[in-house]
Amino acid sequence: MTGENMKNRLTQFISIYFGPALDFRVRLFNVLAMGGTVISLAMALVGIAAGAGLGNIAVNFISAALSYALLCYSQRTGRYQLCYLITIAAIFLCLFPVMFFTAGGYHSGMPSFFVFAVAFTILMLEGKKAIVMSLIEMTLYLAICLIAFHYPQMVKGWDSEGDLLMDIIVGFVSVSAVLGTMLYLHFRLYNEQQKKLDEQNHILERTSRAKTEFLSNTSHEMRTPLTVISVNIQTVAEILEDMGEAVQDGEAMELLQNAQQEIMRLARMVGGTLTLAAMSENTDKQAVNLSTLLRSSTEMFSLHLQKRGNILNTDIAGGLNVFGNADLLAQVAANLLQNAGAHTQQGDVTLKAEKSGHEVRVTVTDTGAGISAELLPRVFERGVSTGGTGFGLYLCKTVVESHGGRIWIESTPGNGTAVTFALPTYEGQFGGERV
Repeated sequence: MTGENMKNRLTQFISIYFGPALDFRVRLFNVLAMGGTVISLAMALVGIAAGAGLGNIAVNFISAALSYALLCYSQRTGRYQLCYLITIAAIFLCLFPVMFFTAGGYHSGMPSFFVFAVAFTILMLEGKKAIVMSLIEMTLYLAICLIAFHYPQMVKGWDSEGDLLMDIIVGFVSVSAVLGTMLYLHFRLYNEQQKKLDEQNHILERTSRAKTEFLSNTSHEMRTPLTVISVNIQTVAEILEDMGEAVQDGEAMELLQNAQQEIMRLARMVGGTLTLAAMSENTDKQAVNLSTLLRSSTEMFSLHLQKRGNILNTDIAGGLNVFGNADLLAQVAANLLQNAGAHTQQGDVTLKAEKSGHEVRVTVTDTGAGISAELLPRVFERGVSTGGTGFGLYLCKTVVESHGGRIWIESTPGNGTAVTFALPTYEGQFGGERV
């Protein structure tokens, strides 16, 4: 046979029994079956050379034949789970104890094979089955060691120290070689999977960047025509008001006002899309003084709330520090204050912030119309709205949860609404400068 033919056969053999397309456990079982065949044959030959009893030699030959038969059967049928169980029951639980008593007991190389059996049982089986079978094996092996200790006459010992040494060396080298091959395959598979994962993460990162850039560009492009339309509608409305009695059609003014409201609603949706895009791209976090941030937010919204006849009350404790993105947290506060003002007229809006254990809790309460019991469980879902865009509370929930926090809402129709979010306090557990 030429060298080229030998190389082709070897390549084909490796592909059949150790190809990368095979499951990890399948490759391990093939290592076990081949190793068991070679080791058992080697132990049988050592037994013949050392003059071991016929029982020991026969058990080793049976083990070699069974290992080879399982290798061929599993490769031909693909019934690996069945072969795993046969291996454990026939070889690990039956043949190994017999070999233990016919080959020197614990004064031999058999304890190495016990370790080998338990390791492969855990790797080949899954979940509770692996735990139960490995515990059965360990209990059995400990039991036969104790039996050999109390009844040494049951053990067939080696005739000389040289024979004993050879048995220990064969057991140690054989088990080390098989377990070493197993670990090599395991880490090789791990490295392959890690490389694929890194490549997939790189592709996902590029896709995410492209999506974010598209959303950002689209939102910016939409803002310009929306602003122009809004300004034009406001101008027309002012002209109609200046004309006074010359314009008797109040319906035209109502239509303009409705159009303006829808344009502003669409503008807020565009703003929400921009915020989502920013969240996908901007993950920078650092220590944030939430007390200062909330005071700034309430100052900005104070005039807006007064236009609807609302009174803004604040109760913000000092020194409320969290770890997060200041811009996104400011957006949460703005959305909650805006929602409260939009659904309240001639009422009160209150923002309270305090430390509670290892959390900072912020609650925005209003005395407005409230939310119906049917809609309340779904208000944090995207697109669910009580007249707004359906983006506000969804964005709040997304931002808060991305900061390791939680958010909830309480409301009764006609008695107002209270939205609370809680964030972990910053206690120096992360790096970053305070902002």
